[in-house]
Amino acid sequence: MQFETERLSIRRMTMDDLDAVYSHRKNPNTSKYIGAPATLESAKERLIQACQPWKSAVDERLILALVNKQKEKLIGELVFKYVDEEKKVGEIGFRLAEGEIGCGYGYEAAAALIKEAFQSLSVDTIQAICAVGNRQSQRLMLKLGMKRKNRLKAFLDIGGEKHDIYVYQLTKAHYLEL
Repeated sequence: MQFETERLSIRRMTMDDLDAVYSHRKNPNTSKYIGAPATLESAKERLIQACQPWKSAVDERLILALVNKQKEKLIGELVFKYVDEEKKVGEIGFRLAEGEIGCGYGYEAAAALIKEAFQSLSVDTIQAICAVGNRQSQRLMLKLGMKRKNRLKAFLDIGGEKHDIYVYQLTKAHYLEL
């Protein structure tokens, strides 16, 4: 899967992306609501997984590189996975390098992935999760047209501590109305 937005080229990861991936994944500020900061080894393992052919199995991640077209620089990653094949539910997520947060790239990338998923992938609902304390992601999901569906207690493990999350969803029918 590969597509573009006004400012971003969104493509499959390659092993040449290791330095950039490690740089944003090791940062405690970009990992705060996702998980422990990465080691070089864990970033490399993630990248090896990202470079494998995607078979679109439930819970198998399709990890895409977000490349700033003007700077020709990898600035983050975008993730899609199927979470319920029978109900045709997919899940998205993203992470940006710290210096790119607040520039609209998260919205631009997520909106493009939602459009691509509804057009090209077999999904009727897109969902995203975020830690209850991650207000920036909550605002982004609402801006994307998603609705908060529920709160799951002690669902996300961040640094050995369990955190509550919100689940947001957008149906294809609602998306077509936007």
